Amino acid sequence: MIPEGKNLKNLIKKGEMVVAIGAHDALSAQLVEKIGFNAIYVGSYSLEGTQKGEPDMDIMTKTEKLQIVRNITNAVNIPVIADMEEGYGDVINVIKAVPEFEATGASGIHLDDQKMPSKCPFLPDLPKTELISVKEMCSKIKAAVDSRNDPDFMVIVRSDVIGTVPREQYYGDNMIEDVVKRSNAYADAGADAIFVMALTIDEVNYFAKNIHAPLVGIFAYMEPIAIKEFEKAGYKIVIGANLCMWMAAKGVINGLQVLKKTRDFNTIREFLITDEEYYDTININKYDKYYKKYS
Repeated sequence: MIPEGKNLKNLIKKGEMVVAIGAHDALSAQLVEKIGFNAIYVGSYSLEGTQKGEPDMDIMTKTEKLQIVRNITNAVNIPVIADMEEGYGDVINVIKAVPEFEATGASGIHLDDQKMPSKCPFLPDLPKTELISVKEMCSKIKAAVDSRNDPDFMVIVRSDVIGTVPREQYYGDNMIEDVVKRSNAYADAGADAIFVMALTIDEVNYFAKNIHAPLVGIFAYMEPIAIKEFEKAGYKIVIGANLCMWMAAKGVINGLQVLKKTRDFNTIREFLITDEEYYDTININKYDKYYKKYS
């Protein structure tokens, strides 16, 4: 049973906009919670980058990702959405993977319709992605829904049509309609919500009008859209997929450049949190209470 505070479906039922910020480890997830956002997103793009130093190309194993997701869910008291890629294989692999991700304490997963090995649809200078058939994907969705233990564990589904062709062809052939057709078929197959990649406000609204399911949006460099635009369009969840990774990398670069130049710790204090801020984030006080109680 998903705890009340980590139940995504309950948040949505209450009418609360879920803003899931991308975290790549337990500390970044704790910071997201501390600032006041109400959900965490654990995506492959940031995990491959921070843990492997590699692009999002299905390089990390399922076992590695499960451990990271488990560490994050143990560190926070808000819902965590995990990227389950294409399900690590066919329907049998999906049937095995869903309970494994559920057992980490995550509140839901999202599943895409790429052929293996999958990769981020927006990676430059690489072969385009290929998709499985709608029929095969619908079978995966049904398998995912049937294999979860708690009906409140959310199965979110995304179609990666946009990554199959050059952007000019995507728009020239009006392939956004293919996204809608696939998305509605996936909703009919049992998906709890549909994850879309809208690059403009017009596309945000187009998907809201034409996809008959709760929607999940995303904001990032490719989708620089304000959260309020998703709210106005009625989206239930919006994801800031890689924000902690990008912010951390920028801060590290800036701080190290100053240190390289000055060779003086005192010149980089503005780039650092204090010991007190760090200890507060990791909740060190609870251990003091343990020592006092059990010593």
